[in-house]
Amino acid sequence: MNTWIRRDFESAGLTQYPVGPYLGAIQQNFGGVVLLCLDVSGSMFGQPLEHAVCGAKKFAEEAVAAYYEVGVTLWHHSIAARIDPTRELSPVFRLLDSAVASGGNDINPTLDAAHDLLRDRGDRLDRVVVIFGDGDLGNPARAAAKAKIMRAENIRILTLGLGDAAANALDKISTETNERPRTATPGTLDTDIAGLANGLHRR
Repeated sequence: MNTWIRRDFESAGLTQYPVGPYLGAIQQNFGGVVLLCLDVSGSMFGQPLEHAVCGAKKFAEEAVAAYYEVGVTLWHHSIAARIDPTRELSPVFRLLDSAVASGGNDINPTLDAAHDLLRDRGDRLDRVVVIFGDGDLGNPARAAAKAKIMRAENIRILTLGLGDAAANALDKISTETNERPRTATPGTLDTDIAGLANGLHRR
């Protein structure tokens, strides 16, 4: 049984499935919108990228099932590709399957685009940016400044790093208050990324 969705189970007064025109009301009570940002820099070549894509698909499935719209950004030193939030898994999976490892690391273009998109969605929705990376932030001071602005607007940022160095770097822009940064290992990368869904509910 999944235990990660927000535990605010006040009735939406809605039982229709599929949700149709009532999606907005359900999202405001139970779901939201999440942007999954997946590192596709050159160091992700081979199995790391394959496992990351697998985990990202599982994450998207669970998020959509919990009434979150899901967008995806493939990032390196810039934005390699992206899809805006949707409840349709097919285009999300197509984008993930197209991922190619190349380039370096700079999270700032991705953060800027995420902020531009989510700030227009209104703060009644749970707005979340989920970032996976295996390197540094590019310009950490700029990234931290942007994250501070997003936090002030109630946009949450969850991070996961492949290895301790990446996890510690990304933790500087996380809005979570975990005792330790979220850290992935090569052998558990797919489940670690899928497990980011545990952070979607508000604590």
